[in-house]
Order: sequence, then structure tokens, then C-alpha cells
Amino acid sequence: MKQVEEFILLNLNKSSAELSLILSKKPDLPKDYILNQIYGRKKAKSKFPSLFDYPNFEFPSPKSVSQASSEFAAIYKASLYQGQKLADLSGGMGIDAFFFSKQFKHIDYVEQEPKLFKISQNNFKVLAATNIQCHLNNAHEFLLNSRSSFDCIFVDPDRRASKTKAFKIEDCEPNLKTLLPLIWEKSKKCVVKLSPMLDIKQALKELPYCKKVHVVSVKNDCKELLFELEFGNKQEALISCVNIENNHIQTFDFKFSDEENCRIEFHDVQKYILDPNSSILKAGAFKVISKESKIYKLAQNTHLYTSESIIPNFNGRQFKIIEEIKLKKGTYKEINVISKNYPLNTAQIKSKFKIKDGGMDFLIAFSDLKNQKRIFRCEKILQSPTYAN
Repeated sequence: MKQVEEFILLNLNKSSAELSLILSKKPDLPKDYILNQIYGRKKAKSKFPSLFDYPNFEFPSPKSVSQASSEFAAIYKASLYQGQKLADLSGGMGIDAFFFSKQFKHIDYVEQEPKLFKISQNNFKVLAATNIQCHLNNAHEFLLNSRSSFDCIFVDPDRRASKTKAFKIEDCEPNLKTLLPLIWEKSKKCVVKLSPMLDIKQALKELPYCKKVHVVSVKNDCKELLFELEFGNKQEALISCVNIENNHIQTFDFKFSDEENCRIEFHDVQKYILDPNSSILKAGAFKVISKESKIYKLAQNTHLYTSESIIPNFNGRQFKIIEEIKLKKGTYKEINVISKNYPLNTAQIKSKFKIKDGGMDFLIAFSDLKNQKRIFRCEKILQSPTYAN
């Protein structure tokens, strides 16, 4: 294995094509293992940084790595719950189980794919997670055979069925419709992780007893939806919009009834343009964010807002307007671009006008109240982080 590890370290920065070519000339080396480790270590730099402290950690297939929760989302998730026993019914790479193990005295990790199960079982030993018990089984069989009860059951249905992203709950595996009755026999609390591509309101119609939905973004990139189910709950679900930024957490909570009953106000551009976090936009809190932050929306279908002054602790980005411009080729070689409800999206604007991302300023393109197409050059306002309450 020393030869293999040396090869991995020497070739960490090679592309997949280069690696495949090199490995084709070295039949004595385990090709799939090496490719998995190099892919995993590259991903770990941004997705699982603490795993670099464990050189013997083995990364599974790229599919398993991509489906796993990021370390930052897993830490947030684990911080929400604690108790004696938790069952993770869709164990996968084991990132969620590992961070849950810091909050619960005992974790049951369930995985039905033998190779992935073996890798994760060994990794838990590497991580010294001695309170995780591993079960090679599927979720249904595990629940049917288990004599235990749990403080919480976590399930992450596969959202990539048949090589495509599954956007509907019924397309996911395990089947929640048949699984939930078994879960309620073992626990009064269930947390379901689902793809951010899912329609939240539709999911609430299909998932019973939902107490809270966490819309989780990491660095303003929406990563997952967490549906917190509590047996017997009849109250309207609270929607918690979360953005994790460099270990700081911004939150904005509302209910869909608040949004439905809220009146929104529109206004022409003032001194500042505000762009809410992706979690807020995904959740559809378009009116309540305006009311709570005392800001105006620029147009019905333009999800940007405006204000005469900086909004303290705003859940999103704020920009001070420098000037309105008419964009021409060659005007800007390097500047950041945002496009909202504009004929050209961000990538198309950059391509058409030969612009590269960079610098401190932003071009913000949008349609206003009169459906006029406008572009402003703006300066981003640096904000102190907002902590979850």
C-alpha cells in the first residue's frame, strides 16, 4: 500500500484523463481505488476539510462522495438534535452518522450496498467513532427486525434514481410512504433529508406531521432540505432558511401562511440593492423578507430588493449603487455579474460582453417595475456575520 499511497500523493493534481492514461501503463496498481481516493481528496478540500486529519480514511465511489452531506451541513444537522439513540437508515458515506455520533450516545448506521458498507465500517474505526454500530441491511428490514426504539430516525432517500435526479418523493428510495408507518413504531421523531430541487409545498402535502423545514445553504448554495417530522403534530410547519458561511450561521424563519397574508411594496431603485440568500429564495419568502427587513421589491418577478440605507444583519448580500450603465463590449474585462429577471442570464452576459469574474465591483442586471431592462455597477457591502438565535 505504500507504493499506492506514494502514487496518490504524486498525482493528486492530475486530471481524470491524465490519471487513466498513466494507470493504463501500470496494471499492477489498483486503478479504481486510486481514482476514488484522488477524486475524494480533491472534493474533501472544500466539502470535508476535517478528513485531511485522517490519512487512512478511504473514500468510496465518486457517486457516494457527491451524494454525501458536506461537513458543514452535517455539523449543522447534528447540532439540532441530541439524545440516547439515533438510526441513520441511509448510511452512505457515513458523514451524517459520524457527526450525529457526537450528539447521541449510540448510532445505528444502516447501509445495503456491501462495498460501501465495508468502507464506511472501516472508516468509523479510523475516525474512532466507537459508538456507531453498522448494519448491512435495507431500511425496511432493519426496522422490521430491530427491537430498539430511537430518539430520532434519520433518512436520506436516494435522489438520483435511474441515473437522473429524482424530484418527486415517490421516485426516491427507500419509499417513504411504506417506510414511515414502520418508523412511527420505533420513534416519534423522524428527519428526512431531500434534494433542494424538490417543491417544498408539495412535499409538505406528502409528508405527515411536519413540524419544521430547514432549507440549508452552504456559502449561498442551497444544498439540502430537512423535513422534521414529529408524530401527531398538527401545527403549521415553520420554515427555517439557513445559510452557513465560514462557520457562521444566518437564519430567517417564517410560515407559508405569513407569506400568503403579507402585502408587498414595490419601489424604483434607491441607494442600495439587496439580494437575499438562496435559502430564502428557494423557500419563497419573497414578501416576508421585504416586510421584516423593511425593504422594497424591485418588481414582481425580480427577486431583488432596494433600500435607502444599509440593513443591519440582512440575510443576504447588499450592494451600494455606484452608477447605472449601458453595457458595451470591452467596457469591463473583469467584474462580477448578477442577473435576475433579465433577458440574458449571468453566463450569457459574461460570454456576450467578454467579461471574467473578478475584482470588488458587481454588475447587477434586472427588469424594473416598468419592465425596463437595467444594469447597475455596484460595490458589495461587507457585513458582520449574523448568528442563529
